[in-house]
Amino acid sequence: MFDIAIISPVYDLELSDEMSHLYMVLSWLCKEDPQYKSHFSNIKRNYNDAYVILDNGMNENKMSSDSEIISTAYEINADEIICPDVYLNADETIKRTKTFLDTHYDKYIKDKFNVMAVLQGSDNDSFLKCYNEFLKDERISFLGVGYRNLMKPFKNKIENWKPSGINTEMLKQELTNDCYCYTMSRLYFLKNILNFDALKENDKSIHLLGIYNPVELSFYKTIFNDKELLYIRGCDSASPCQAAQANIPFDKQFGVKDKPKALLDFDRRMDGNVNRLAKYNINIMKDWVK
Repeated sequence: MFDIAIISPVYDLELSDEMSHLYMVLSWLCKEDPQYKSHFSNIKRNYNDAYVILDNGMNENKMSSDSEIISTAYEINADEIICPDVYLNADETIKRTKTFLDTHYDKYIKDKFNVMAVLQGSDNDSFLKCYNEFLKDERISFLGVGYRNLMKPFKNKIENWKPSGINTEMLKQELTNDCYCYTMSRLYFLKNILNFDALKENDKSIHLLGIYNPVELSFYKTIFNDKELLYIRGCDSASPCQAAQANIPFDKQFGVKDKPKALLDFDRRMDGNVNRLAKYNINIMKDWVK
């Protein structure tokens, strides 16, 4: 704790080295851009400690097939693969993940790749059902926890939640309501619902999939003790580049008032001031993670 995988446009992949040598590689972009695929296929020649996670593409609505996930993982020499998941649907995510592992684990995955399974659910009960299923599966090493599907089940609980060390009143004043809820709901789940002892007993760790407001990163050392932080591996984020493309600098106290509406443009070369702003945002993230 705490490694950050920076997701950057294809012409600015050097920015992905700014925070750590943890890399989140997008499977759909490997198919579309040979230069992108080649870059990460060779990343271990530059960094002996590089650790490469292959995403499944669900978040961008470009889900790779099971066979594409496996073949791409071999082609880029990945260390970890993310199982198929279905947004907000616990039952379908459990079904697809289990089918994927039952079909491919023994032949193609075991002793070659670590496995991340993504927690999904439309409400508290379904989310916890998914969590408990994957917690017990010995083939899975990492549980991926996003942020978008946590706000609905926990929104009513975080409105009056005042974790020690966080100025929630300032955040409520500075952030849009959605931004505040997205920022706090994952923290609430991890602190009040997640069982760190169960993670230890089942040899699991958490990976934070994406981030709405990057200021969230600054709160982990405040909210969690050192033993708990051992089981939060890190986070992947396109936010510093996405914000830079929208000409938004991070604020050291509250991050961003709201997430930029435009998605990261992977084909845009970030020259001059945009590149400098991306590095500025990354440096603020470095301070938060310290």
